[in-house]
Amino acid sequence: MKRLSLFLYFLFIAAGASTVVSEAAERTPEILVLKDLLQEVADKNLEILAARKQELAAEARIPQARAWDDPQIGVTQWSIPSNFNLGKADETWYTLSQTFPFLGKRTLRGNVTALEQTMANEDSREVTLRVIREAKQAYYDLFFARKALEIHHAQVDLARRFSQITQERFSIGAVGQQDVLRAQMELLHLSNDVEALEQERETSEARLNTLLNRPTDAPLGAPQAPAVPTTDLRLETLQREAEESRPENRMQILAIRRSEESIKLARRDLFPDVTAEVAYWDVHDGPNRWMASIKISLPWINKKKYDARIHEGEAERARAQAARQTAINQTAFRVKALLVRIETSKRLAKLYETGILPLAEQSLEAATIGYQAKRNDFLTLIDAQKNLKELELTYFRTLTEIEKSLAELDELTGKTF
Repeated sequence: MKRLSLFLYFLFIAAGASTVVSEAAERTPEILVLKDLLQEVADKNLEILAARKQELAAEARIPQARAWDDPQIGVTQWSIPSNFNLGKADETWYTLSQTFPFLGKRTLRGNVTALEQTMANEDSREVTLRVIREAKQAYYDLFFARKALEIHHAQVDLARRFSQITQERFSIGAVGQQDVLRAQMELLHLSNDVEALEQERETSEARLNTLLNRPTDAPLGAPQAPAVPTTDLRLETLQREAEESRPENRMQILAIRRSEESIKLARRDLFPDVTAEVAYWDVHDGPNRWMASIKISLPWINKKKYDARIHEGEAERARAQAARQTAINQTAFRVKALLVRIETSKRLAKLYETGILPLAEQSLEAATIGYQAKRNDFLTLIDAQKNLKELELTYFRTLTEIEKSLAELDELTGKTF
């Protein structure tokens, strides 16, 4: 009686798993096109939008740096009585003054700020490339999560088929009840795995929705399946493109130029600025007067301050030069490592596609026929089923890793779509 109850319990679980599979098969989600997705990320991602605002802020600093100092006007009451009666002052002076920086200072300040604005552009570009790469990788993570569920449901269908075979053979006394229970146990085990796979899918969707600036549970379509890339990637070409296009490399070049302009500005600041002033004297008890004056700054008094600024600029230039070479070296290494990983994965995927998976399918078919013909036991059948599942997962995981590595390569070479 106890064995019969256990058998009925397993049969109930198998029926529930069948219902889940049927419902999943009936769903026909719309296709999630990668190019459209990336365009939406570029338009709506908050990190990208914030970086673009930073560009605008940096651009707005350029005219500020090149602008003249504000002119000044003043009113002076001259010779006020001791009782502070302003109306009894002897004279009222109306003054207008303007400071004129030494020739070339405003231009150099503008040059430094313009370079900083260009660096902000590269920083924005770096953010865009990084977020687009993350979106591509999240897209293919979602593809793999959905594919793993699809493979799993196919395995549930297969387990149901095996369960039916064992029940048919059990009904005619060809196998013992142990095979029936094993088939039901395998089906129950597969059913328990659904929750973990669904969690991975939901996590992938939430990540992608976050990059799209959507609610984390917003519905998404089904990603398109990747294929083994057929284009040949040349190391020298990729390294050259990455060296020229990678924002980090370009920013270090700009940092060197900014340091050079800052050094020029620090040296030019040793030259004096001129302040011109014009005043109109309203003499209350006599003829009115005009007054003009010229003042110059004395930067030589604080020469150590400007020398320190020059040394700071030289040190920053040396740092930027070293950082640029480091960035170039790291870029070349990353391109090489990614290319090796991609080419290795491509060969592995081709091997699975043309050899390993067809053989695994044939092995499962032979094991099924052999079990029905009493040439092998049920464990051989289950092992063939599990082997096919693992090989399929490995194949699609390899395709996913190829696409994720290509996304990193696109980021290094400055490509978005």
